[in-house]
Amino acid sequence: MKIVIFGVGRFYQEKKQMIPLETEIVAFLDNNAALQGRFMDGCPIAAPCEVGCFSYDKIILMSLSEEEMENQLLELGVEKGNIWYWSRFMSEMYYGTFKLYCGSTDFAKAYGKRILIISTELNYNGGTIAAVYGARALQERGNLVILAAPSGDKTFIKETVDSGVSIVICPALPYVHLEELFWIRQFDAVLVNVFQMAPCVSDINAVKPVMWWIHEPVEIYERTLKQLQDIKKDKLKDINIYAVSKIAQKNFNACFLNKITKTLPFGIPDQRTKDKSSGKKEDLVLAVIGAVCPRKAQDIFVKAVGLLSVEEKQNVQFWIIGFIGNDEYGAQVRALAAKESTVKLAGPLTRSEICEAYREIDVVVCPSREETMSIVVTEGMMYGKACIASDKTGIAQYMEDGENGLICKAEEPADLCEKMRWIMQNQEKLSVMGSRARQTYETYFTMKAFGQRLEGVLQETMDQWKQTDRGF
Repeated sequence: MKIVIFGVGRFYQEKKQMIPLETEIVAFLDNNAALQGRFMDGCPIAAPCEVGCFSYDKIILMSLSEEEMENQLLELGVEKGNIWYWSRFMSEMYYGTFKLYCGSTDFAKAYGKRILIISTELNYNGGTIAAVYGARALQERGNLVILAAPSGDKTFIKETVDSGVSIVICPALPYVHLEELFWIRQFDAVLVNVFQMAPCVSDINAVKPVMWWIHEPVEIYERTLKQLQDIKKDKLKDINIYAVSKIAQKNFNACFLNKITKTLPFGIPDQRTKDKSSGKKEDLVLAVIGAVCPRKAQDIFVKAVGLLSVEEKQNVQFWIIGFIGNDEYGAQVRALAAKESTVKLAGPLTRSEICEAYREIDVVVCPSREETMSIVVTEGMMYGKACIASDKTGIAQYMEDGENGLICKAEEPADLCEKMRWIMQNQEKLSVMGSRARQTYETYFTMKAFGQRLEGVLQETMDQWKQTDRGF
């Protein structure tokens, strides 16, 4: 296959080793005038308007700005069928390829259902972590579970496998070919996790019962719906679809005409230990955990800190834990944090490192502009921590302001500041609030409760599927 690659930046540099050797790159396109006329890996870099000068089979979009690139090519007269997103290219090049990372599952002793969970790229994001915990919860109930994804972070894969979950890397996803469907037929039911995996939902449901679990904030739909235009909405009528929260339900239904009527909250492992640190800590620590991005609203957090007086901030630390990029928003957060000596940019941590960090954290803060649930706040509850969450988070429906946590108004630094000020002035009440938060975790979010819910939903999915023509 002869291809033209649109984009020579970071995306291409990180992914180019995955391009098959038998693929011939005839040229690159890039909007950066300084690069045009140069060569990259032995091939010319041209302006997009020169695309007609080359003979190719497909143009591969290699950037996070895929939609803008596609629109530019369409305006230049390129046929839509000749433009492939990176995920589609990988699917066509690597279908029928599987790589197994074997966890501790004793397949011979599994007495329950054979469950396949399909998720997006395995890394440290809420939707993926929820899928891993789902696999563990089902496995603990005697089911044989495999977690499949198109790719994954090596550290995340290792930690997941070490926790006992078996993983299959299947680069064809989120698309499926005959080879993938042949493999999928070996399972009793399939949980398709997250909206981005939509291309495979109806195809898999044609051969096996599918439960589709939705987690996404509104921005995901805005970014991916055009890429997924080939999804036939009428084919979703037989899919059993659940959302992780009412916010996730609302986002999906705005695009797919009220298809979701039910919610399925996740659960997380109980990692709280009995031992307590000796002695009184000198500083109170409030922390935001998660990759730095506009939706997570770390800027609101730092602005709220800035509204506190110098006296109020004595013996208080404010942590921001998570990857921070070199984009405009990352620069904004860095600039805001640089003005506040009590704000610490801790950078990204592995799951095990985050568990250690919770020992020092007193209050978990989730100021998000939108968060369909929040594994971080749920973890805070599990550890018995006081938590502050914005009213645009799914977890807020499980919180009673002033009782088992605090709820602040999204996008309002002053309101978040008042909640943090209450924390500082009422530190003697944090243990009681933390105990109530722990009770909330034990009621709704334990792995036992999660496993029971998930197993019930999958059984419901199989029963419903049997009533359709496909089930006979």
